[in-house]
Amino acid sequence: MDSESDQVESGCLCFWKGRKSGTSRRKKETSRVDDKTKSMKMLLNKTKSEFPPGNNTLSGDAHQTSTTTTDSQGVTKETSGQGTEDKKSERINLTKHYVFEASKKTIEVLKGVAEIAGVPLVKQVLEIGLSLIQACEELNEIQEKVRQLKNRVAEFLLVIAKFMDRPSDGKLPPQFGDFFAVMSEDLERELGDLKDCLDSITKRLEQIKARNVLLTAMLPDSNVDEIQVCEIEFQDAIERFQTLRGLHAAEDVAKLQDKLEVVYNEIKAISQQVTQLQTSFDELKARLEPLDESSLLVPTMPNPPPIFHGRDEIVNEIANTLARPSADRKMSRFCILGPGGLGKTSAALAVMQHPLIPKTFGGGQFWIPCNTANSPSALLDALAEGTGVNPQSKNLLRSIVTRLSSCGQCILLLDNFETPWLLDESSQSRVRAILEQLDALPNLAILLTMRSNSPPLRHWKHSEFPPVNLENSRKIYLDIDEAAGDSVDLDALLDTLGYMPGAVYLMANLGANSLSTPTELLQQWRAGGISVMDHCIGLSMNSSFVTGCEGAIELLQVLSMLPAGVVRSHLELWLSSYRPEAIQCLRKAALLLVSSGSDPKLFVLPVIQSCVRKTIPDVVRQRVNGSCCQILLSHSGAIDGPNNPHFKAHSRFIRTEQSNIESLLTEMLTDILKSRTLITMEMMTNESDAFRVFIWYRYWSQPHVELAIQVAQAAEMANNATSQADTLLCLGKMYRITGRSDDSLKTLTRARELFSILDRSQRQNRRNAMRCEVTYTEMSALVRGLRQEDVIPLVEALGPQCEGEDTYLEALRLESLSAFQFKAHLFEAAMISISESRNLFRENNCPFDAATCLLDLARILGCLERYEEALQISDEAVSSFHDLGFEGYNTCFSYILKARIMKSLKLPGDVIIEVLNDALKHSHQEPLPLAFTLLEYGEVYLEMKDWRAATLAYEEARKAILRLDREGHRGIPDECDNKLQVIQRYETQGVDPPEEELASLIPAPRLFP
Repeated sequence: MDSESDQVESGCLCFWKGRKSGTSRRKKETSRVDDKTKSMKMLLNKTKSEFPPGNNTLSGDAHQTSTTTTDSQGVTKETSGQGTEDKKSERINLTKHYVFEASKKTIEVLKGVAEIAGVPLVKQVLEIGLSLIQACEELNEIQEKVRQLKNRVAEFLLVIAKFMDRPSDGKLPPQFGDFFAVMSEDLERELGDLKDCLDSITKRLEQIKARNVLLTAMLPDSNVDEIQVCEIEFQDAIERFQTLRGLHAAEDVAKLQDKLEVVYNEIKAISQQVTQLQTSFDELKARLEPLDESSLLVPTMPNPPPIFHGRDEIVNEIANTLARPSADRKMSRFCILGPGGLGKTSAALAVMQHPLIPKTFGGGQFWIPCNTANSPSALLDALAEGTGVNPQSKNLLRSIVTRLSSCGQCILLLDNFETPWLLDESSQSRVRAILEQLDALPNLAILLTMRSNSPPLRHWKHSEFPPVNLENSRKIYLDIDEAAGDSVDLDALLDTLGYMPGAVYLMANLGANSLSTPTELLQQWRAGGISVMDHCIGLSMNSSFVTGCEGAIELLQVLSMLPAGVVRSHLELWLSSYRPEAIQCLRKAALLLVSSGSDPKLFVLPVIQSCVRKTIPDVVRQRVNGSCCQILLSHSGAIDGPNNPHFKAHSRFIRTEQSNIESLLTEMLTDILKSRTLITMEMMTNESDAFRVFIWYRYWSQPHVELAIQVAQAAEMANNATSQADTLLCLGKMYRITGRSDDSLKTLTRARELFSILDRSQRQNRRNAMRCEVTYTEMSALVRGLRQEDVIPLVEALGPQCEGEDTYLEALRLESLSAFQFKAHLFEAAMISISESRNLFRENNCPFDAATCLLDLARILGCLERYEEALQISDEAVSSFHDLGFEGYNTCFSYILKARIMKSLKLPGDVIIEVLNDALKHSHQEPLPLAFTLLEYGEVYLEMKDWRAATLAYEEARKAILRLDREGHRGIPDECDNKLQVIQRYETQGVDPPEEELASLIPAPRLFP
């Protein structure tokens, strides 16, 4: 029979190379088995002749010799040393056992390689081949019959797997360098054909599997026959693949599988490591986003008023200016200037809603209402709140600049900037310095509104901002009071108002609420003053609609003294006698705005505030000032710091009213210092104590040195030594933590003199005196450059002053003594001192001081290499600071210390990273704690050989420390540079540093924050 006609019909045969066109195929099922049998005999002969017994593709005893003969009928016979194999009467036995058996491990290796195979064709062949193998395994009732097919397919898949992509990562062990094969054109063509063949066989097996179980039981041979056909098809296809068949013959498949498994595991491990390293880098980069204080709420940009006419042209002009960089490639600055009542704020808000602004700046839009910023420090507070910078940052301006410089293109709306700008010359100079730092940011656009005729910085753009025209004035008026449209005097009234949108708005509301016609309003106007806005506001305030509502005028006056407004739930604290109907009256008269929400905020527009404040009676001012002092005195827990159990709640409340309180205190202090008259003891009691509460609150949150100086000056004028000494202590400690060591020592020297003459029988006096002594000793040693060993006797000499029942004094002394003993490396002595100090603090119910002792104790234990104890103590310190609600440096350094101790214990790097993540969160992006945290990250990543993340950590640590104003810690940039050079050198070479050099890059854990 012709060999071509003997081929069985199959979808996998259409690709055969060299096949004659027009070949006839037998399609009748009755003749299929005979044809298959003969074809199979010939294939067996070919297989045995091409793959001798020593080759792994044939079964049988590896040491047994065999020969083949063909009788006169063309039937192949086998003989061996043991005799001739019996002839099978109905079909050739194809179930000889292969030396190679496709095991479960084979399937697992092939699946793994299929997952990572980078060559699409190789991946497809492996996946289809695995589907075929799975189909074989699922034919349970004839599992023995399909095993040979499964084994043959698995063999070739293992060979094909060598053609997966070699990993680009250079970390694969060198012994595997020659494992990967290169795809040739012939092999690529053969693999494409093999893919079609495997797909066809898989579909045939799926059909067999899907047959009726009963039919299969009745006609079992039908399935066996078809499986034999599948094997013939696969074998016949392989015969046509010269390249693939040659590769297969050259391989020891069992050894190939073992080697492939090792290679796959190596590649998988490298892939996982690369993924982990990329994740580490991405996570650290995300955590280093400047707005680490993401939990802080940034004020929402208000919408422009619903009644807004006549400004489309200028709004478009300003938006286009801000959306494109200037000639020097910096984003633009634009000022909307003019008198009150022109609608500057409304126009600015309309600009912020112009389509070009969100398109250009995205989410980088910040609204800074400056009407509360009556000092340079208050301006920084407003900027911090508006940009989401943590107010506890020790250098607020630096943190604000860092925030804005790192968020891509962004825009700042400085609204009502006249409040911080139109101060005294000294304050204006400091405000100008703040603006100049903002102006230096090329990515920042600035839009500013101000009641002035010139911009704060000369080169900032501005244009004439005129009133609207008659037509738009009519639209504004009639949107509010439609009945006025028929009045012949409406145009005359609008002309009298100068077409100023604010004045038109107020007058229209007055007419609508008082049922007055434009004619009547015009008559009232002509009987009044000259200032347009003042006169409009005066008419509204003096209208019967407002004056007839009891308490409305007083409420307006009180709210005009509170530039930040006040939430409804706090209103009674400022004006206990307010009446709810007064709120509604002022809203209708357009003199009061009320925000939405469950606890709405009531506030008066700045232009109205400035007018109303001119006429506020002294009795109202004194009442509001008295309310301010009472609020502070009732939240005096802030003066004692975190040791006071009410500190957290009291500080939180003061923070909600901070802008109003600071504005009022600034005015009160200005009046006191300008008057230069002797302050009565009653005034000192009512005001100075409140002042001290606030400056101690600022000490624990965000130091305000200028305000503390004014409070100290007022206390000196009052000739009250107790108040003056406490205020100077606070100021001296503020100087200390802001790095002004000389000023700190000078101030503490004066405070020390005052404490020496105070009555020590009063507990607060003697405790403050000892606080002053230990802080003075520390600053004296720092400024004078004394050795630690020389300071210890000075602290020990304070012992007699600490004798008596008040053990808190001794606790303070021992805490200070321990610090100097520690710096002198007298660790055992330091541990004794700090342990005794902690016990005494606990006896005196001072949890914050006790927690600080825990931090020091953990550090000492670490230096003594008692790491397990140190870790336990550091955990306790972290928990203590959290429970107290204190988020200062101590919390951050507690986490840093914990991480250092964990490194000493050789704990896993990923566990240490979690602790450092907490440290980073509590660094508040401040240079010193941020730099120390990043150094720890760098060392952990070096240990993990994560070069990319380590590089990022050291680069950012270097940037952070260079932001410090003072010269301390200047060795850190050099340390970072050295490590970055080593990392870069070995990354360029594509190898890891030698272990000894790597060890030199990772110092012993530093226990000296």
